[in-house]
Amino acid sequence: YLLFEVIIMLQIEIISDFDEDELVEKVNYFLKQIDECLIQDIKYSQSVFHSSKENVFLHSVLIIYRCR
Repeated sequence: YLLFEVIIMLQIEIISDFDEDELVEKVNYFLKQIDECLIQDIKYSQSVFHSSKENVFLHSVLIIYRCR
């Protein structure tokens, strides 16, 4: 009998941008690059930084995927 061991690694990509539309473009580009991989999870978060002049938003995506 032949036994084959398949090693599956989870990988993480974090993408952030101050502009939400730019973030969407970056995420879509990344997802096209890893089309052979399986997406395990995608998490979105938004942070707000308050300053005396304005509120600054930072949008981030965490992508967990696995490849062989």
